[in-house]
Amino acid sequence: MKFDTLQQGITFYENYARISRFDTHLSSTKKRKSNGKILLKYCVYSMEGFRETPKLHAECKKKRPITRMGCKARLTLKLINDQDNYEIFSFHEGHTQTLTTPNSSHHTKQSRNLTLAHKKYIMDNSPANIEATKSYRLMKEHVGGYENMAASVTDFKNFHRDIRKHIRGKDAQMLIENFKRKQQMCSPFFFKYEVDDKHHLIRVFWVDVIGRISYASFGDVVFFDTTFSMNEYCMVFAPFTGVDNSKSCVTFADALLYREDTESFVWLFEAFRNAMSDCDPTCLITD
Repeated sequence: MKFDTLQQGITFYENYARISRFDTHLSSTKKRKSNGKILLKYCVYSMEGFRETPKLHAECKKKRPITRMGCKARLTLKLINDQDNYEIFSFHEGHTQTLTTPNSSHHTKQSRNLTLAHKKYIMDNSPANIEATKSYRLMKEHVGGYENMAASVTDFKNFHRDIRKHIRGKDAQMLIENFKRKQQMCSPFFFKYEVDDKHHLIRVFWVDVIGRISYASFGDVVFFDTTFSMNEYCMVFAPFTGVDNSKSCVTFADALLYREDTESFVWLFEAFRNAMSDCDPTCLITD
């Protein structure tokens, strides 16, 4: 068989592998020294080659399973002229490992494809604090089973990781813009923030209309505490809470602080008084 481009030949073998229920990857390449054109391209089974002992993963420090079993199934594409046309130079069909069954073929790499619908579903669930694994399970129920997903939970996690990586450095601005939109939609929503000389967010305070109503009814005693674990931004979460007439905990307002110093607390308490119309609590309990 001949192909107009190298990618057409690679795609042909990937489609063949998907129908035959096994995974492939691109192996070594031989190039022409004069102009760097690819002379030979090897497409092999994902279990090609050997690995003597399991390698130790650098991040999780766990032993990775041995996935190379010396399978010789491969397709070799060869350049036949200077017009980037390729032909099948050699083909080895036999496998040393059992191929996946029809019921489990949707787990192979060739059958998995994170579609636009998957990505939108993950992004829509993110504001509701639904993580990638839970999004995967919920979507599985919508489509009727794992075999109809066309993607794996790892694909969901990787896309969620890519989203967080993409917004890194912009998330503080996104937070403030989100607060501005809330204030435009609901004028009682109150927020205040400050940045340092490098325009890094160092403290932010916010309270919604429910918090204001709750404070007007049950704000005689307020509990304030910052003994929460710091997150990746090294900011502490500082909520103002109280107790309603059914002895349930209610939240009046929230804040994020970069430093727990006098200046930050003075700024925070003044912001709280401004948000609550300068109505001080009868009692403030804190650490």
